[in-house]
Amino acid sequence: KTVAIGTDADPVMLEVFNNLFMSIAEQMGGVLQNTSYSVNIKERLDFSCAIFDTQGDLVANAPHIPVHLGSMSDSVKSIVRQREGTINAGDVFMLNAPYNGGTHLPDVTVITPVFDDTDTELLFYVASRGHHAEIGGITPGSMPTNSRHIDEEGVLIDNFQLVSGGRLLEAETEKLFTTAPYPTRHFRH
Repeated sequence: KTVAIGTDADPVMLEVFNNLFMSIAEQMGGVLQNTSYSVNIKERLDFSCAIFDTQGDLVANAPHIPVHLGSMSDSVKSIVRQREGTINAGDVFMLNAPYNGGTHLPDVTVITPVFDDTDTELLFYVASRGHHAEIGGITPGSMPTNSRHIDEEGVLIDNFQLVSGGRLLEAETEKLFTTAPYPTRHFRH
């Protein structure tokens, strides 16, 4: 016998949690804007923040840049799929690959798994996507008209571990941005 999960929901509690999750995504955006070096993020507000379930499905997003949100779930799902069984508390991943949910290379997505207080159970993911002014490529900016390969548009980031166990992988990140076929022109320590 199959049992339906049901459609009964307390409308008051549903609205409380809806507003709670939306508030978290909005606060993420405020922190990102206030701490960013990118003029595109800080002043143009070209970023988005959202919360995703353990499968990578969207739970809540702040009303930042809608074009980011249409594909950000695919980026989270890509990390969930490629990193299955290896994600630990304190890890953070980064990508901009259009093949895995990215929009264009300057839009870098950072995905953070959130665990319970004992660091044993993965509860959900938070992700932010922001447009960076410099990502490398044959010309400054993005999508040069004469590019023939994705590498010519900038540094391609796919399934890159940015933080491991709470430790920023600074040397690995610098190597990623400076040894690509058309590396970034500016790497900020």
